[in-house]
Formats: sequence, structure tokens, C-alpha cells
Amino acid sequence: MLKPLLDNLFGRAGRPEAEPVDLRRAAAALLYEVARADGDLDAQELATLMNGLQTRWQLDDDAVRTLLDAAREDAEGATDYFQFTRPLRDHWSAEQRAALIEDMWAIAHADQQTHPREEFVIRKVADLLYVPHSVFIRARHSTSA
Repeated sequence: MLKPLLDNLFGRAGRPEAEPVDLRRAAAALLYEVARADGDLDAQELATLMNGLQTRWQLDDDAVRTLLDAAREDAEGATDYFQFTRPLRDHWSAEQRAALIEDMWAIAHADQQTHPREEFVIRKVADLLYVPHSVFIRARHSTSA
């Protein structure tokens, strides 16, 4: 009785036996959230997002598009970030979570302007992933160059 409720609340990524593809989808949804945070899904931000997904997980173009479409659907239907961050926090190492924050900053900086809403999303996600503030700041500055 509780399992269907939790699966519905957290999605497949929230299960103890979450598949890497489910965790990637959760991460991609968070990356998409940064790209759309300022109300303008800039072409450069989208390209950075797609290149990051392709590079991080060695995906081909079709797999990236499929992942991004699923992530977009998830993000646009979400009511909060917890459904994405909890599975990542439970299944990913501190290094993997820090790398996600770096990827988020890369997207925010892609259009050469970081909007306060983009920073808010990244800060919120970093907090939910238990990424230390020093790592958040270091990632911000390492991707702005």
C-alpha cells in the first residue's frame, strides 16, 4: 500500500533499486530547471545542457534528445525539487552530486548572464543534495571563466 504511493511521489528514481537511467533522468530534470529558470530557454543554455548530458554519460544524439524530452516532461510536471534530489542524494556519491552542481552552473553561465532565479535554483538544489556551500561557490567560479 505504501510502495505505490512512494513510487508515485518519487518516481522510479526514488526506489531503492533505482536504475542509472532513472537517476540520469532526475539529474537532467534539474539541469533543465536551471536552463528555464530565467524564463528564457536560451539556445546556448540548451546546447550546453545537451552537450553536458552527452559528455557526462557518453550518450549519442538520439539518447540525449530522448533523455531531455523525458526530463522536460518531468520538470514541467513537478511541484518541487525534492522528487529529483532525494534519489540522487540517496544513490550518488558526494563527487557525483558536486559534479551536477558544476553542470548546473555551466548552464547558468552559458548565455554570459547569470539570472538570480538560476542562482536560486542551483542554491536550492545544492542544499537539498547536501552539497557544501564551499563546493557550491567553487563550482560557480570554476564555470564562469
